[in-house]
Amino acid sequence: MTNEKSIIFIADFLANDPQRGGAELHDKIVIEYFKSTGTLHEVKRSTEITIDYVKANKEKFWFISNFVFLSNHVKAYLSKHCQYVIYEHDYKFCKERNPIKYKDFKVPESSKINVNFFRAAKKVICLSKLHYDIFDRNLDISNLVSIKCSMWSDEDLEYMKTLQDTPKKAGLCAIINSTNPIKKTPEAISFCDATGLEYELIQSPDHREFLKLLSQYEKLVFMTGHPEPTPRVAIEAKMLNCTLMTQKHLIGVSYEDYFHLTGDAMIEKVRTMRDEALEQLEVWTCE
Repeated sequence: MTNEKSIIFIADFLANDPQRGGAELHDKIVIEYFKSTGTLHEVKRSTEITIDYVKANKEKFWFISNFVFLSNHVKAYLSKHCQYVIYEHDYKFCKERNPIKYKDFKVPESSKINVNFFRAAKKVICLSKLHYDIFDRNLDISNLVSIKCSMWSDEDLEYMKTLQDTPKKAGLCAIINSTNPIKKTPEAISFCDATGLEYELIQSPDHREFLKLLSQYEKLVFMTGHPEPTPRVAIEAKMLNCTLMTQKHLIGVSYEDYFHLTGDAMIEKVRTMRDEALEQLEVWTCE
């Protein structure tokens, strides 16, 4: 379809930043898609957005990813004067960005933030059924949607296909070696020790190298400290024919009807869902 709107994409970090993670890799796919359709005006970090910049571009369509560093003044102006969608990667209606400590993930009113900013968006785009449900039970808004997946490039999907037949280290589990407390590496180690599972710690700053390492293991033991909207590594493990051992109630994609797939079947499902999601994002920006 033809989208005549000019899109400004905002995020706290971008895929080439040292701080980048799964959200930024996901965002990169969307940015490249908007470039390919000729609708991308500019990509900006949220720290670069001023009131004057918004006023000068208020007729543009704003595609807002992570926005922790977006000022309250800018958010208020956007909500009153601009059209935008929020491409949500966590839970920025919650002061902690993490509702895990609250019963049924129901956040008290005193801990809610950005509610009006979410309400004024054309769409709040969630990444899984769990993600959508947590937003729905916390915010009285009618603009929630879900794309049910994360995104990978064709190049990364084809690379994972080349790793399908990698010999597995018999009886060994992989644990991601991370200092990020959300990733709970010590808890994963304790789980393996308590259950008699043999494991090795894996890490690499290079995504391709990490995938190559992961493909060598029969299982991935993955713990998390928040309800993961759509953890990329959970799907990557399944695409690489690794059994995922995790707290499934905290893994957004485990609630999706495609989660039983593995190997090539998961790769092709992810490719199809990505293409459908990108087309839907275009619809939401030109309605």
